[in-house]
Amino acid sequence: MAQSLPASKFPECADVYFCDNCGRDVTKYLHPGRAHVRRAVGPVRYVCVCGKTYLTGAMEWDYLSEWEKRQWRADIGLAALLFMLLVVPIGLAYAAWHRHSALLLGILVIVLIPAVVVLRLFALTMLGFVDIARSIWRTRFGSAST
Repeated sequence: MAQSLPASKFPECADVYFCDNCGRDVTKYLHPGRAHVRRAVGPVRYVCVCGKTYLTGAMEWDYLSEWEKRQWRADIGLAALLFMLLVVPIGLAYAAWHRHSALLLGILVIVLIPAVVVLRLFALTMLGFVDIARSIWRTRFGSAST
Protein backbone atom coordinates (compact mmCIF):
# COMPACT_ATOMS: atom_id res chain seq x y z
CA MET A 1 0.00 0.00 0.00
CA ALA A 2 1.33 3.44 -0.95
CA GLN A 3 2.25 5.63 1.98
CA SER A 4 0.97 9.19 1.72
CA LEU A 5 2.02 12.22 3.72
CA PRO A 6 1.10 15.88 3.73
CA ALA A 7 3.55 17.88 1.60
CA SER A 8 4.62 19.85 4.67
CA LYS A 9 6.36 16.64 5.85
CA PHE A 10 8.52 16.55 2.70
CA PRO A 11 11.35 15.28 2.42
CA GLU A 12 10.22 12.48 4.75
CA CYS A 13 9.91 9.31 2.70
CA ALA A 14 6.48 8.72 1.13
CA ASP A 15 5.02 7.49 -2.13
CA VAL A 16 2.42 10.26 -2.38
CA TYR A 17 2.43 13.82 -1.03
CA PHE A 18 -0.77 15.83 -0.81
CA CYS A 19 -1.39 19.53 -0.15
CA ASP A 20 -2.07 20.35 3.47
CA ASN A 21 -4.83 22.82 2.54
CA CYS A 22 -6.75 21.38 -0.41
CA GLY A 23 -5.60 17.74 -0.51
CA ARG A 24 -4.36 17.84 -4.14
CA ASP A 25 -1.64 15.39 -5.15
CA VAL A 26 1.61 17.41 -5.42
CA THR A 27 4.01 14.45 -5.66
CA LYS A 28 5.22 15.21 -9.19
CA TYR A 29 6.42 18.68 -8.11
CA LEU A 30 8.59 17.41 -5.24
CA HIS A 31 12.05 15.92 -5.79
CA PRO A 32 13.33 13.92 -2.83
CA GLY A 33 17.11 13.70 -2.76
CA ARG A 34 18.74 10.34 -3.31
CA ALA A 35 22.28 9.23 -2.57
CA HIS A 36 24.68 9.28 -5.54
CA VAL A 37 22.17 11.15 -7.70
CA ARG A 38 22.49 14.77 -8.75
CA ARG A 39 20.13 17.32 -7.32
CA ALA A 40 17.27 18.08 -9.68
CA VAL A 41 17.43 21.40 -11.53
CA GLY A 42 14.13 23.22 -11.22
CA PRO A 43 12.08 25.64 -9.14
CA VAL A 44 13.00 25.76 -5.46
CA ARG A 45 9.36 26.27 -4.43
CA TYR A 46 6.05 24.95 -5.69
CA VAL A 47 2.87 26.97 -5.13
CA CYS A 48 -0.25 24.82 -5.06
CA VAL A 49 -3.45 25.97 -6.74
CA CYS A 50 -4.79 26.89 -3.29
CA GLY A 51 -1.79 29.17 -2.63
CA LYS A 52 0.16 26.99 -0.17
CA THR A 53 3.93 27.01 -0.86
CA TYR A 54 6.23 23.98 -0.54
CA LEU A 55 9.96 23.45 -0.94
CA THR A 56 10.53 21.09 -3.89
CA GLY A 57 13.99 19.69 -3.18
CA ALA A 58 15.16 21.00 -6.57
CA MET A 59 17.62 23.83 -7.08
CA GLU A 60 17.82 26.53 -9.74
CA TRP A 61 20.94 26.53 -11.96
CA ASP A 62 22.17 29.87 -10.60
CA TYR A 63 22.12 28.53 -7.04
CA LEU A 64 24.13 25.34 -7.71
CA SER A 65 27.73 25.16 -6.58
CA GLU A 66 30.51 25.33 -9.16
CA TRP A 67 31.18 21.60 -8.60
CA GLU A 68 27.54 20.74 -9.32
CA LYS A 69 27.54 22.92 -12.43
CA ARG A 70 30.73 21.24 -13.64
CA GLN A 71 29.04 17.84 -13.23
CA TRP A 72 26.13 18.97 -15.38
CA ARG A 73 28.48 20.50 -17.98
CA ALA A 74 30.29 17.18 -18.27
CA ASP A 75 27.12 15.85 -19.90
CA ILE A 76 27.94 17.95 -22.99
CA GLY A 77 30.70 15.46 -23.82
CA LEU A 78 28.32 12.56 -23.22
CA ALA A 79 25.71 14.15 -25.50
CA ALA A 80 28.31 14.66 -28.24
CA LEU A 81 29.42 11.02 -27.97
CA LEU A 82 25.82 9.76 -28.09
CA PHE A 83 25.11 11.98 -31.09
CA MET A 84 28.13 10.54 -32.91
CA LEU A 85 26.86 7.04 -32.14
CA LEU A 86 23.52 7.99 -33.68
CA VAL A 87 25.23 9.24 -36.85
CA VAL A 88 26.51 5.71 -37.58
CA PRO A 89 23.08 4.18 -38.38
CA ILE A 90 22.17 7.28 -40.39
CA GLY A 91 25.34 6.90 -42.46
CA LEU A 92 24.71 3.18 -42.91
CA ALA A 93 21.14 3.85 -44.03
CA TYR A 94 22.36 6.44 -46.53
CA ALA A 95 25.01 4.06 -47.91
CA ALA A 96 22.61 1.10 -48.07
CA TRP A 97 20.01 3.20 -49.91
CA HIS A 98 22.35 4.67 -52.50
CA ARG A 99 24.41 1.52 -53.11
CA HIS A 100 21.39 -0.81 -53.05
CA SER A 101 23.42 -3.12 -50.82
CA ALA A 102 21.69 -5.95 -48.99
CA LEU A 103 24.80 -6.45 -46.84
CA LEU A 104 24.75 -2.84 -45.63
CA LEU A 105 21.02 -3.11 -45.05
CA GLY A 106 21.57 -6.20 -42.89
CA ILE A 107 24.27 -4.41 -40.89
CA LEU A 108 21.91 -1.46 -40.50
CA VAL A 109 19.21 -3.70 -39.00
CA ILE A 110 21.73 -5.06 -36.48
CA VAL A 111 23.00 -1.57 -35.62
CA LEU A 112 19.48 -0.17 -35.14
CA ILE A 113 18.84 -2.32 -32.07
CA PRO A 114 21.43 -0.61 -29.81
CA ALA A 115 20.73 2.69 -31.57
CA VAL A 116 17.29 2.75 -29.93
CA VAL A 117 18.92 2.62 -26.50
CA VAL A 118 21.44 5.31 -27.50
CA LEU A 119 18.60 7.48 -28.80
CA ARG A 120 16.80 7.23 -25.46
CA LEU A 121 19.96 8.15 -23.54
CA PHE A 122 20.56 11.05 -25.91
CA ALA A 123 16.99 12.30 -25.44
CA LEU A 124 17.25 12.11 -21.64
CA THR A 125 20.57 13.98 -21.72
CA MET A 126 19.06 16.68 -23.91
CA LEU A 127 16.08 16.99 -21.53
CA GLY A 128 18.58 17.80 -18.78
CA PHE A 129 19.88 20.68 -20.91
CA VAL A 130 16.31 21.86 -21.44
CA ASP A 131 15.78 21.89 -17.66
CA ILE A 132 18.94 23.98 -17.25
CA ALA A 133 17.84 26.45 -19.93
CA ARG A 134 14.41 26.77 -18.31
CA SER A 135 16.04 27.33 -14.92
CA ILE A 136 18.29 30.08 -16.30
CA TRP A 137 15.28 31.69 -17.97
CA ARG A 138 13.27 31.61 -14.72
CA THR A 139 16.01 33.09 -12.55
CA ARG A 140 17.42 35.70 -14.95
CA PHE A 141 14.49 36.74 -17.15
CA GLY A 142 11.36 35.42 -15.46
CA SER A 143 9.00 37.06 -13.03
CA ALA A 144 11.07 35.87 -10.06
CA SER A 145 13.91 38.26 -10.98
CA THR A 146 11.73 41.39 -11.07
